Amino acid sequence: MSETTDHRMARGAPNTPTVRAPERRVLRAFAFDPMSTRLSGRYLTVDVPFEADLRPGPVGALVHVVDYDGARDTWYQPVDLDDPSILAQGGLRPSEGDPRTHQQVVYAVSMSVIERFERFMGRRFRWRSDRALRLVPHAFEGRNAYFDPQRRAVLFGYFRADRRDPGPNLPGQMIFTCLSMDIIAHEVTHAIVHRQRRYYAEATNPDVFAWHEAIADLVALFHHFTYPDVVADAVAAAQTDLHKGGGLLELAREFGESTSRGAALRNAIADQQPTPERFLAASEPHERGACFVAAVFDAFLLTYRARIADLLRIATGGSGVLPPGRLHPDLVARVADEAVKNAERFLGMVVRAFDYLPVVDVTFGDVVRAIVTADRRLYPDDAHLLRSSLVEALRRRGIYPGKVTSLTDEALAWPRPAVPLNLTAATPGLDEEGIDLSAVILSATQDLDLTGRAGDLSSDPEEQDQAATAPSMRATAPALNKWARAHAEPLGLDPDSPVELHGVHVAYRQAADRQPRPELILQFAQRRRDLEDARLPERHRVVLRAGTTVIAGVDGTVEHLVPKPLPRSRPPDGGSDAGRRFSDEGQRRLEAIRGWLGRLDDGDALNAWTLQPASKRLTFANLHAARTGRGGDG
Repeated sequence: MSETTDHRMARGAPNTPTVRAPERRVLRAFAFDPMSTRLSGRYLTVDVPFEADLRPGPVGALVHVVDYDGARDTWYQPVDLDDPSILAQGGLRPSEGDPRTHQQVVYAVSMSVIERFERFMGRRFRWRSDRALRLVPHAFEGRNAYFDPQRRAVLFGYFRADRRDPGPNLPGQMIFTCLSMDIIAHEVTHAIVHRQRRYYAEATNPDVFAWHEAIADLVALFHHFTYPDVVADAVAAAQTDLHKGGGLLELAREFGESTSRGAALRNAIADQQPTPERFLAASEPHERGACFVAAVFDAFLLTYRARIADLLRIATGGSGVLPPGRLHPDLVARVADEAVKNAERFLGMVVRAFDYLPVVDVTFGDVVRAIVTADRRLYPDDAHLLRSSLVEALRRRGIYPGKVTSLTDEALAWPRPAVPLNLTAATPGLDEEGIDLSAVILSATQDLDLTGRAGDLSSDPEEQDQAATAPSMRATAPALNKWARAHAEPLGLDPDSPVELHGVHVAYRQAADRQPRPELILQFAQRRRDLEDARLPERHRVVLRAGTTVIAGVDGTVEHLVPKPLPRSRPPDGGSDAGRRFSDEGQRRLEAIRGWLGRLDDGDALNAWTLQPASKRLTFANLHAARTGRGGDG
């Protein structure tokens, strides 16, 4: 190369090819946990988005890994995933003795989980005020890992394996919860759920925390299916019968066996008999949530068998009965592919339902209705009977809404408003000639580009990121609040109580015809201090809230309402039929909340020694710590 040519290329001449930054980053992790990798010899490759400005930690836009060991008062050296030596080998090889690889694993799995939520929910994900989630791999010494909403952090513990019954581990071996893919996925899902529905951290019925645990387990279990090689191994070993798929349907095997349980922490199909008795008797959140998880996997396995039936007939000459011995690799690959696709479809059904859930006081009946409504809008024909199979599996385990006429799609879908509502229409008594939604829609559309900025809106000043939110979008929040106050009665809200716009976003989801279905989702909430126990200090009061989720088209037409009302602050004087109906429904809901809280207090041994209601002590840390007596469950 001549000196002239070299000089021109250095200056960026037109014939110099541009090297684009990679779009994906490949990192390595244990095959679910160190014990599984040791027994199988397999490491997993986690494929996540490439963050060009990732700093040592890793510290990215969505997660910050902060490796401070609280028990030893030690900071561990942060890993630099952009180090050329690390990039060249696809991430560090995981090691129990190298904290930098622990940091790599929690970052990789967390980003993978967040990306799946983005895909299913049809929008970019951001934490409130763009403040990243902190992950602390060695936060404390103990058998626990949990999400702490106050710290906006997931805290992972470490502990020594049981010395008498350590399972396949050494007695007294150090076990790190931050190296379990299942525990990471479970806890990060708790954080994501809290971002979507903050008030699900307030227990107002036995299903609130149970739903938190159920969706966290489902995400962790279905996360196994993102690794086709692992699924193929399970298909081959179980002769296509995933019911016998072993570790594929188990959660946190190393954790469970190292704590003398002798088995994985939880199993998606541990309950062999799908009857309602277990769910009806369950009160502990993990136990109650496990019933929902088992029902989802009942439906998954049923439809999986239906999807591979033709493959088995072809492979067996029509009998459908596989001969003994190893399966043909081509058959294994095709069956594994069907299992992966089916898992994606079922997890997508559950995750997409989030936008159709109430703002407060969720029940499993609400979840069933939300799943049906969301899935029906995208797949009205239910051609593969996935939706109907799931509803039936849930029914068999006693999980269904209490106030529907049947279990058909039409009866389960959330109703349309009793009176027509439109966000862009002129509202009597307001100065506005309807709300201009263009800023919200434009922001959401730009966010689909990876170079765009998320435009989260909130009427809570503490939650608004003024620097990141365009002025035109900040102006939309007050208009939406005024609209909600003007339509309080048909929305199921109290006209005399302040209304908080808790969230607004646009989702673009792909329907069966491969076309996008844009929707606007609004969350309104009210705190009803007039219904709370004024005799207690503020910090000890059980907070009572009403709320309504509004699902609208981008033209402003309200398609569905998901109300959780409370009784009117004063008796309705005339008003609409919808207002009176919501007030009556709110009175029944208030009585149900107070009844459940009373039973919770009656069964609490500490109730005689503190003013704090038992429900105020229901936290993620306490729930997880209660599972083993000495520490939690991930």
